[in-house]
Amino acid sequence: MDIAGINHINIVVTPGQFPDMVAFYEQVLGLKQGVRAVSKRNGAWLYCHDTAIIHLSVVQEAPYTGKDTHFNHVALTCSGVAEWIRHLDQHHVTYERDYRPSPEMSQLFFYDPVGIRIELNFAGERLETLV
Repeated sequence: MDIAGINHINIVVTPGQFPDMVAFYEQVLGLKQGVRAVSKRNGAWLYCHDTAIIHLSVVQEAPYTGKDTHFNHVALTCSGVAEWIRHLDQHHVTYERDYRPSPEMSQLFFYDPVGIRIELNFAGERLETLV
């Protein structure tokens, strides 16, 4: 018996939030919509290469969005921190930078349109401005 990894995360959004969320995950994070299992709800599966990692599900009423939730963020393994910074700047995404010396890693933090914190991790990468 073993867990091999996280299969996907599911984010529930209202019909009004759905277009902005799809656009954000496609345009900012570079994910692509792909094959989606038949469901009672509208939605989209957003793929990283061949894996659907973000599932968007449309609900009629917005879920609780307070700051007291235990869910904190989604972290993604990335490469090319300098290119990502340029990309986020081009899309006018406000982000925070961090650098950790051991093990060496640069990080970028920002929020999606419904307030979910996104963390991009760049193992072994360092920008002088992040030190």
